Amino acid sequence: MPGRSRGAGSARVGAGVAVVAGGQVLLVRRRDNGLWDIPGGAVMAGEVVEVAACRELQEETGLVLAVQAVKLLGVFSGPQHRHTYPDGNTVDWVTVLYGAQLPLQLSVQGGDDAAEARWWPLDALPSSLSQATQAYLHALPAPGASA
Repeated sequence: MPGRSRGAGSARVGAGVAVVAGGQVLLVRRRDNGLWDIPGGAVMAGEVVEVAACRELQEETGLVLAVQAVKLLGVFSGPQHRHTYPDGNTVDWVTVLYGAQLPLQLSVQGGDDAAEARWWPLDALPSSLSQATQAYLHALPAPGASA
């Protein structure tokens, strides 16, 4: 079957929120590999995807957003969204990305599987981003456009 990979561990649905405020984006540094990423994680069975995205945002940064504050930016899948964990488990993620614009940066703190959370200027992002995270950031609306 074209486009199908063999040998991958499992496929999971993930959800994340790209939060932008004042020309900066909120990123979290992952505990498992030290890379910076959009706050997000797995959607639990029976969970509404937007609710999962907002839950993960709160767990990883302490930031609370209402589901109505997020807007769909895109759905991402494919080889660049495969993640191998330290225990060797490999997951092919299908990630639903939402965006949110805030009028100002709010205080954040890393939690759950995020070692750190901080705001990064969109024109000075860290170099330690995965291919998947780079794809998510390319989906952000142009400055001045609403998410």
